[in-house]
Amino acid sequence: MAHTHGPTTTGRLALSSLIFGLNFLAQGLGGLWTGSLGLVSDSLENLNDAVVNLLALGSIRVANRREPCDRWTYGWHRIEIFNTFLGGLLLVVLAGAVLFEAWDRVRHPHPIKLGWAIGFSAMGLLLNLAATYVLLPAKGSGQERDLNLRSAYLHALGDSLANLAVMLGMVVIRVTGWRWVDPLLAAAIAAVILRGAFLLLRDAIGILMHRAAFDQEEAKVELLGLPGVLGVEDLRSWRVCSHLTVCTAHVIVEAESLADTEAHQHRIEQLLSERFGVRHLTLHFETPAMADRHQHRFLHQHDIEAHEPHDRGGHS
Repeated sequence: MAHTHGPTTTGRLALSSLIFGLNFLAQGLGGLWTGSLGLVSDSLENLNDAVVNLLALGSIRVANRREPCDRWTYGWHRIEIFNTFLGGLLLVVLAGAVLFEAWDRVRHPHPIKLGWAIGFSAMGLLLNLAATYVLLPAKGSGQERDLNLRSAYLHALGDSLANLAVMLGMVVIRVTGWRWVDPLLAAAIAAVILRGAFLLLRDAIGILMHRAAFDQEEAKVELLGLPGVLGVEDLRSWRVCSHLTVCTAHVIVEAESLADTEAHQHRIEQLLSERFGVRHLTLHFETPAMADRHQHRFLHQHDIEAHEPHDRGGHS
């Protein structure tokens, strides 16, 4: 349904988190009471979305209140990554527990209050559809390009489909008496949760390890295509958090004075911002003569003394 006005992105994420939280409680308690492991595992899907959204919102609020300073170079933006890492580990533990229980129930099926289980599944489906609608980006607005909102929307839609599968599974059990269907569904949903947790942990570890924020070779090629740019050395990029990309580079340009680099700086900033999402850029301009005298090799050996003179050899 198209709409031109509505909550902000953070408002949508906050409201959907509340719905996911309610659904987690409803389906989790319902699954424990009815004996349905499928409901319990589906509730963990909702917990996953609620935790991810709330961590992002909470981290943004904390980061925005702590300005960068001499002690905290980038403020507290990186707290989002630590929260994401801990959230991913929690999901791995929960999904592992579901898989262990599912295996036990395949060998020793448990009785299920099917009527109530179907009712809880239907209620969960309605709540998931409500969260999906809340996260639907406003038509024709910048929210359609917001990757966080789009990702949350697709997760909510996936939760709705998983919930529908659980409800249909309860119906199948009622008709056929195949109680192994419930732990099978639970295992399938736990596998989806584990995949999501793996992606969260991979991204968090990559940011903590300063993995390049974009394809740096591609960026170098595009930078060398700009007029007056003769070389790009020591290009580095990293993410402070999921939405703040930082980049530094030594750029060799045709210039006679510092004033001549202003046009180069404007073009480079525009390219890296629009093509690679760089929000904070530090450039060191050099003439060809300066570049020949400068060592761009990154000295990473731990036993090199701070006062030891740098090798002035050629470029590496």
